[in-house]
Amino acid sequence: MNANQRLALAIGILMLIAIAGTIGFSRLEGLSAFDAFYLTVVTITTVGYGDIVPTTDASRLLAMGLVVTGFTFFTAVVITSVQSLFERREETRRSQQLQTLITLFYSEVGDRLIRLLSSCDPDLPCIQEPPSTEKTWTHEDYSQLAEVLKYHGFKVSLEKLDAGKLKEILDSPLLLTLLENPQVFNHALFNKVLRGMFHVKGELAIHEQFSNLSDNLQAHLSNDLSKIYEPAVKLWLSHMKHLEKAYPSLFMTILETNPFGVAKPERSCPPPFPVEPA
Repeated sequence: MNANQRLALAIGILMLIAIAGTIGFSRLEGLSAFDAFYLTVVTITTVGYGDIVPTTDASRLLAMGLVVTGFTFFTAVVITSVQSLFERREETRRSQQLQTLITLFYSEVGDRLIRLLSSCDPDLPCIQEPPSTEKTWTHEDYSQLAEVLKYHGFKVSLEKLDAGKLKEILDSPLLLTLLENPQVFNHALFNKVLRGMFHVKGELAIHEQFSNLSDNLQAHLSNDLSKIYEPAVKLWLSHMKHLEKAYPSLFMTILETNPFGVAKPERSCPPPFPVEPA
């Protein structure tokens, strides 16, 4: 149970105690609803101004019960609220650190990886070879790209893949540094990309060239690359959403050199895969 759940539970119990105290004082002392609620609040918070006091034994017993239970949960609400505030700040700090690591990953390795794999994607002609020569992307172009890739198959053809370039990317020392960072384990998609890259790196250590592989091995390696390609693209899209809100200038700069090619996608080109009906 996290701090927010504990806070909600403590507030709920405190409200029930306050309602019970209000009803009890109203019946035992003949007070109005407002006066009964007022007496309940000052009793729970142990303020005790003395302007309204319990006059019967039953009311005093109720007041003692409210002090013990109500003050306990009132204190719990205060402590949990402070704890929740610190947890949110810590979560924000960890999220910012993780986004910084993701930015570093794509600037050093990830963009090159997606650019290489997308160049071997037989179903991505509209992004690989757009007829437009305009260099500047807009938010609308990014949204269009995100929608197109949402239904993409992420296939990788080994016939077009440069094994040397792939090995150069996978040999980057940054990958091991990132994998050793505990922050990465808090992001399932990022962790999946890095582990997949190390798996393919092990495959390349055994099979340096693709041309002499059997059909089964080629299909296996192509499938392994697809398992990197898809989460890498999805991670890139989610990271771009973060940059669009937090760092719009950096967002536009990255879009101008996006890993799918610097030119804008041709809007008139239909997607090479079916789009699910709305």
